[in-house]
Amino acid sequence: MSSYALTHLRQPTMRDLLNVDLDRLSNELMVRMVGTLEQNFKSALRRSKAGGVDRIARTSVFTTALRQDVVSQSRYHIKR
Repeated sequence: MSSYALTHLRQPTMRDLLNVDLDRLSNELMVRMVGTLEQNFKSALRRSKAGGVDRIARTSVFTTALRQDVVSQSRYHIKR
């Protein structure tokens, strides 16, 4: 999640990650990302009665939805 939030890219490359300023990875950002993760899990659990948290977290559908949510959210505006 932090790679998506810090690069604002859906598929950051190794070069993109190497260019991230780690000082921007703050406690505030981590708290916001945990909130986003929790919201996505709750939503996925409501849609999937048969799958548990562990199964849902491993699906590509969940990963894609989470990535899109992080990249598109305005609350992740991070100064470059």
